[in-house]
Amino acid sequence: MARRSKFATPQDAERWAVSKGAPRRGCMAILTSKERGLIRFWLTAAGVPSEKAVTLTLDQLWDAWHDTSGAALARLQTARDATPETPKPIYDPHILTAFQRRNGITPSPIITEEPNPMPMQEPIIFDRPAPRPAQPLDQDARMKALLEILNPQTPALDEAAVLEIVARNMGATISAATTSATEQARLALADVLEEARAIVNGAPRVLRIEIKDRITPLPAAPRHPLFDMFLTLVICGREKHGAPVMLVGPAGSGKTTACEHAAQALGLPFYTNGALTGAHELMGYKDAAGTYHGTPFRAAFEGGGVYLMDEMDRSDPAAVLSLNSALANGFAAFPDRAEPVKAHADFIPVVAANTFGRGADRLYIGANQLDASTLDRFAVLSWDYDEALERALAGDDAWCAYVQAARAAAVDLKIRHVISPRASMSGAVMRRAGLPFDMVAEAALWKGLDKEQRERITAKIPDRIATRAQAPVIHAIAAE
Repeated sequence: MARRSKFATPQDAERWAVSKGAPRRGCMAILTSKERGLIRFWLTAAGVPSEKAVTLTLDQLWDAWHDTSGAALARLQTARDATPETPKPIYDPHILTAFQRRNGITPSPIITEEPNPMPMQEPIIFDRPAPRPAQPLDQDARMKALLEILNPQTPALDEAAVLEIVARNMGATISAATTSATEQARLALADVLEEARAIVNGAPRVLRIEIKDRITPLPAAPRHPLFDMFLTLVICGREKHGAPVMLVGPAGSGKTTACEHAAQALGLPFYTNGALTGAHELMGYKDAAGTYHGTPFRAAFEGGGVYLMDEMDRSDPAAVLSLNSALANGFAAFPDRAEPVKAHADFIPVVAANTFGRGADRLYIGANQLDASTLDRFAVLSWDYDEALERALAGDDAWCAYVQAARAAAVDLKIRHVISPRASMSGAVMRRAGLPFDMVAEAALWKGLDKEQRERITAKIPDRIATRAQAPVIHAIAAE
């Protein structure tokens, strides 16, 4: 007998299911076993018999839930009017009755096949060799076998033997299920620990900088774990025989931000240039009217400050050699003055690059090979992605985990595609605006990557990470 729904209308059941974690109807999000019961309540409220609802697979539930046209639900609702099939006898009663009378046996009552009141939703399949097909029996042999089954004198089953058979066949299944549950628990715990580590490592830190009895507190902000080491190298570079710092790291790893924070810690202005195409972008130039046009480098060199030459491995070699001369001699010649300008005591040069100056590589094909004399002047610090800080800054753990898994897969497959923390942070902003997952992934992560390489990367992303990232983001809508 079908159970009566506890909801007055299907709309009430739908709102209740969404409030309990089910995806919005029509968003095409996948369903898991956690949402199975929620969707069944909605089906019952919509008129689908409860005994029919419990037999539906996840695919059938998905069709009914996301088909907003109502066609899939209508097909399921027709089960109410279906006339149950008349049970059929498991043998011909006339042949059995004639056989019994011929052998002096009182005819047995006709036995019919009873319908299964609760069909198994997910049958257990044992991994055993397929049995050999039974040999056909003649009519008399079939009747004798049937009479032996119906004979009340047949010996009772050996319960111990049955239990032994069940234990022997179920042992492997139970072991596999236990192993699977343990692995799922381990993966869930790893997710929790990873999120906790991201919160701790990416939490804002207040730094207390003390230089020659001058104490500067740096405000609380998420910082790269190597920032303290970088700042120490910057301070060491100001000493006699000290070397300026060269940060080498992938695109979007926070090199420019680190230099800006270092200038803030030292109480100095911050100047920067991108890749230089010529020496005039470093030393300045005079136009046709004789007016001198300065540069960020000139301002920092003469007046003091932290100067960052960004993307040095993309710069023109002539511009880089001009910087070499200024760093080696402590003074530089500028077009507006006949005498050289001496470097300010607080001039702190820093350079940043994607490569170690040995030329182009698989990802950064536009990088130039730097002169050995240039590389020899710097203390090199490898500045890689900090994924814990990336998660803290993005604020969307599910999406960030998907981006990081895609990055690891691209590196493993040697696919030339940059996946920087910018993908995590810009994608998180798009998701909070309500954009669907596929659009966010195309705009922030794939950026036109060809289909074959994209499929190779996504094939290596664990299902649990992909499923979690593709789940719709629930937004609270304020009442008007």
